[in-house]
Amino acid sequence: MDKRNTSLTHLANAVIATLVLTIISSCASIGTPSGGPRDYDPPVYKGSTPKQNQTNVKSKKIEIEFNEILQLDNPSENVVISPPQNEMPKINAQGKKIYIELLDSLIPNTTYAIDFGDAIKDNNEGNILNGFSLAFSTGDKTDSLQISGTVLNAADLEPITGMTIGIHTDTTDTAISTKPFERISRSDAFGKFTIRNLSPGKYRIYGLKDADRSYTYNNTSEDIAFSKEIIIPTAEGTTQTDTIKIKEVKDGKETTRDSLVTRNTTRYYPDSILLLAFNQGKSPLYLSKTDRQERRRFTIIFSTETDPLPELEPINFKPQIPDWYILERTVKNDTLNYWIKDSAVYNIDTLIFAAKFKASDSLMNIIDQTDTLAFLARKEIQNNNTGGSRRKRRNDADSVTVKFMDITPKVNASTDVYSSPRFIFNQPVGHIDTAAIHLRVKEDSIWTDVKGFEFYADSLSPRTYILKNPWRFASEYKFTIDSLGAEGIYGEYTKGLEQTIRIKKSEEYSNLYIETKGVESGAFVELLNKSDKPVRYATVRNGGAEFVFVQPGTYYARLVIDSDGNRKFTNGEYPIRQPEKVYYYNNPIELKPNWDVEQTWDVYAIPVEKQKPYEIVKNKPANYKKEDDADRKDKENDPIYSNRPTTNLQF
Repeated sequence: MDKRNTSLTHLANAVIATLVLTIISSCASIGTPSGGPRDYDPPVYKGSTPKQNQTNVKSKKIEIEFNEILQLDNPSENVVISPPQNEMPKINAQGKKIYIELLDSLIPNTTYAIDFGDAIKDNNEGNILNGFSLAFSTGDKTDSLQISGTVLNAADLEPITGMTIGIHTDTTDTAISTKPFERISRSDAFGKFTIRNLSPGKYRIYGLKDADRSYTYNNTSEDIAFSKEIIIPTAEGTTQTDTIKIKEVKDGKETTRDSLVTRNTTRYYPDSILLLAFNQGKSPLYLSKTDRQERRRFTIIFSTETDPLPELEPINFKPQIPDWYILERTVKNDTLNYWIKDSAVYNIDTLIFAAKFKASDSLMNIIDQTDTLAFLARKEIQNNNTGGSRRKRRNDADSVTVKFMDITPKVNASTDVYSSPRFIFNQPVGHIDTAAIHLRVKEDSIWTDVKGFEFYADSLSPRTYILKNPWRFASEYKFTIDSLGAEGIYGEYTKGLEQTIRIKKSEEYSNLYIETKGVESGAFVELLNKSDKPVRYATVRNGGAEFVFVQPGTYYARLVIDSDGNRKFTNGEYPIRQPEKVYYYNNPIELKPNWDVEQTWDVYAIPVEKQKPYEIVKNKPANYKKEDDADRKDKENDPIYSNRPTTNLQF
């Protein structure tokens, strides 16, 4: 090949290489954002087969078209079809279309509604098309009435997401257990719901955590909400004024301005139904676990609260003393520890009992059940020493090991004036010598005996002793138990204990009085922390609740109408009673050291669904979480962002 041809070849290769690089560069630039305005618009409905509100529909296949490529988020959970379907329909999105195939037979003369909730969003920006619904009828008309409201958890007014809301034309109490819902909806991230395309009539409405998708209340462990009121849907014509953005070009610059537009619309009632959900607490009751971690104690654990206590009849042994054990239990009796006092019993390797206790049957009825329980002692270490520390005394003849009973004080470094410190022994106490128990207070550098204090066993735990005394502010106390002052049920003594107790100053506290306007008595108020957990309790008397010696900080308040007077929130029981009513004070309460605060609370002034302060609402929608500071400027004009609730905005 001559030099001319070689040069041409090199030139051709160079041109080709340049073209390739140009193409690659061009392709790369296509995938890079141009910096243009962000798309805030959700997908727009273009048309469907069948058409919106079409009548006399025969096909079970549905096709819906939008103006852009879209995504369908978890359709099996988020897309709700009324009447409810026994067999799950086929739902999928492809490009700009959504395809649905109903597998149940179509019901004659019935309006079908397909509610997409917030499942539809565009493919690029994820803009959500909220509340889109398609309706059609298998008869000559399409029903158009609708009802809406909110479902909250009864105990703490938390919005409930994904609860099935259903209606029945059968208004008897048994309908929800014997018949599937006739029409349904599902609550959104704010607990809001709308049941669409209803025909005129009378209805009962329910909420249900329908785990098995039976659309019936067939399991009392499921959460339920109900209303005794008869719902009659109605509609009226009205006008609605909206603000729209109008783009204008002036002097070559594009600007926007707000414009008010009034349009005719229809308002449907009732539109503020409040459902309060609860769980009847009828979880399955069964014997969950038995154990014998040490020879002198065996344990029985139930799945939930049990009453009465189980009856145990020994099979392979006969106790030498009638009270051969001491019972330690939880408040709900779900965990029972039996401390065996009789050495002839705890030295048996396997203890066998005929046990009689309460348990649930397949229909969740509580019945008597009998069983044989065997407790095998585990292999123990350190020569079966279940006591505390050891001390050895030696002389020329022998060596004696002395076991002591351990005590664990539960005392804070700085103790509240209203508190009662606890002391936990490592075994039940058989005897305490009152002359060996002392409480002294420091006065002018001199320790002085305190008279009239109490030191007594907890009613549930015989190993826990409570020290009760009217403490003085800013004082230092010393609590002592002399060596050998207390004896355990296994003959082990205390080694001796000395515990300092320092009481806080009065100026470290706040006092709070809440006037409960509208509620005079028969209720209680709880002070809550930022986690919505109660930290203090006060009964409402003469229209107010008083909290003395409160730790400074930020608190919230919850009031419970204590209908049964048991000093705690009581759940409902379907269909007998609703759960006790709960209300939240709408704002945080700031308490500072050495402050006395009086606060007036008009309990009924704000609708219940708007009462709970947004700061302590736990079920916040994902799209409404606080953004990083760096993102906020970019989102000042983002309608999604700008419409997010502030900390003072209520549901």
